[in-house]
Amino acid sequence: MESPLVESAEADDQLRYQLGSVLDDVESYTSAALTGEFRTARLTEEIGVTRAMHGIHPSESIRAAIEMFGVLLPEVIRELRAGGGDDAATLAAAVTLNAAIMRRVGLGSVSYASFLLKRVNNSHRDERNRIARELHDRAAHSIGVAIQDLELHDIYRDEDPEHAREKIVQAAALMRDALAAVRETAQELRFSTESHGGLREAVAEYMHVHVPDAIEAGVTVTGDLGRLPSEVTEEMFIVLREAVRNGVRHATPRSIRVTIEMHDGKAVAKVQDDGVGFDMTRTRPGIGLLSMSERIKLLGGDLLVSSIEGAGTTVTITVPVTEVQ
Repeated sequence: MESPLVESAEADDQLRYQLGSVLDDVESYTSAALTGEFRTARLTEEIGVTRAMHGIHPSESIRAAIEMFGVLLPEVIRELRAGGGDDAATLAAAVTLNAAIMRRVGLGSVSYASFLLKRVNNSHRDERNRIARELHDRAAHSIGVAIQDLELHDIYRDEDPEHAREKIVQAAALMRDALAAVRETAQELRFSTESHGGLREAVAEYMHVHVPDAIEAGVTVTGDLGRLPSEVTEEMFIVLREAVRNGVRHATPRSIRVTIEMHDGKAVAKVQDDGVGFDMTRTRPGIGLLSMSERIKLLGGDLLVSSIEGAGTTVTITVPVTEVQ
């Protein structure tokens, strides 16, 4: 079957243990004892989480369950017949076999979904925290300093009018900066692939608005992005947007290029800058990069960052393509 469920020795051992516990259920024609049932349930939940972490879809578990039932049923019937079992015993064993397998598939699917939901919530939390930091570091700071300038204006107004006017000018400039920060954040929240006509258009518009004119920027697309489901394009846009933002803020680049290619059943997107780069052996990934990686993992894909000091940084995301019906 070329199943990814047996790609590691650990996964193979888990499947063998599950197989044994299924046979235990069938042998007794009922559920296992309470202690054994608890162990089986917990193992099944752990397997669901493990498969989610490795990007293995529950459909693979269902494929394995169908195969398991088809292999075990003839053996169970043969054993029963050899032991003098009648039709009623055979039917009971078949029903128990199906229930034992599907109970494990159900538990594994629930733990798989719960793990992914937790990842989604973590990604959303990280995004909210980032927005909060943006508002605090830029808007709130500018407003706070502006208020101080206004208070100083009141102090200097009578004794030093010229100095007082300078404080008014400074306060006005800071308030404009704060307003710009709030507008940028609000505009960024409204950005989506749906509202801009697709992934390429959304990335291009974001770069047009948020990449300074001094930095050469461009987007190149190869292949039909219409093959990507809308939820995939939206998550890819969020990750590409974050990669572009990081390049602008931290890399001091002369150029930033985004390329998106569709080939061999996957979408590959890269954000490349020619900025200062960094030593990957000494730099730990920040919250933003971890959140980007989590989003791509939720799509069953991978995120890779490569950088050389003085030679720029490349962020590569690879996502499997599921055809839009």
